[in-house]
Amino acid sequence: MYYSSSLNANSRVSAIIPRAIALLVVSLMYAAASIAQAATTQTAAVKPAGTLERIKQTGKLTIGYMPDAHPFSYSDGSGKVSGYAITLCNKVAETVKADLGIASLAVDFVPLSGDDRFRAVEQGKIDLLCGAAPTLARRATLDFSIPIIASGTGVVVRADAPARLVQVLSGAEPPDQPNWRGKLDQAPERKAFAALGGTTVERALIDRLKLLHISVDVVPAKSVQEGLQLVQDRRAAAFFGDRAMLLAAVKSSPSSEDFVVIDRIFRREQVALAMQRNDADFRLLVDKTLSRLFRSNDIGPLYTTYFGTPGQSALNFFELSALAE
Repeated sequence: MYYSSSLNANSRVSAIIPRAIALLVVSLMYAAASIAQAATTQTAAVKPAGTLERIKQTGKLTIGYMPDAHPFSYSDGSGKVSGYAITLCNKVAETVKADLGIASLAVDFVPLSGDDRFRAVEQGKIDLLCGAAPTLARRATLDFSIPIIASGTGVVVRADAPARLVQVLSGAEPPDQPNWRGKLDQAPERKAFAALGGTTVERALIDRLKLLHISVDVVPAKSVQEGLQLVQDRRAAAFFGDRAMLLAAVKSSPSSEDFVVIDRIFRREQVALAMQRNDADFRLLVDKTLSRLFRSNDIGPLYTTYFGTPGQSALNFFELSALAE
């Protein structure tokens, strides 16, 4: 009788233990799920606001630009910001105001230069950058709009530059003359070429010269004006930069007769507007604004204002760049 009671008791204990363990496991799983949900909720709560949400809260759109990148962006004598890219950024501001239903939108233009402009976008100091060449490296940290124009690298030299230098830069080097490229074992005369610092032009020029073993020192210029000054003072044999910018700078220079922009494009690239990465709503708004403008009758006169009458290739560019509704 005693043994029977003990066995029954042990059986009851054996039956209770698995149920207790199961309840404990369920309780732990529920607790873990609750903690995970709380963590997710907290993460969502601290997630940074998107550009459009931030603009709606502050009532301000901050735009970065290069102040000496005529005709893309520049400040005139009165301090007014103007240029082709500036006009496009103002169009984006109009769309932002309309789409968000903001009665008053403050548009703040911030002058930037070199790599500072890209850091300003990454750090959220500006909402939109008026004009930059998209590259794979830049796309790793930034987003870009559809292209706003097809551009290319040009070069400016002094009007009295050696004919040999002009021939080489023009791509018209006579085949019966020695190659001007300086091989490392020939110890050629070194020349200095200038390029706008912190741009794709500078990087591409350095890479190209290394590939060809051309014995040239690349001098970075802080601005287009500084690049022209280097050429004028004979501290650089040539200055490489965006060809449209070079033409505009030479045309407006008091010493325009001292310079010649070579009739050649060394490297073609596109220009776009830059913004913070992974902000699909703002990028969609920007692309929508540009696409509608490119399909309208306004793009022709706008292009003419800054670059002259558009040829068929320019009109084709806008037609191909514009996204369908």
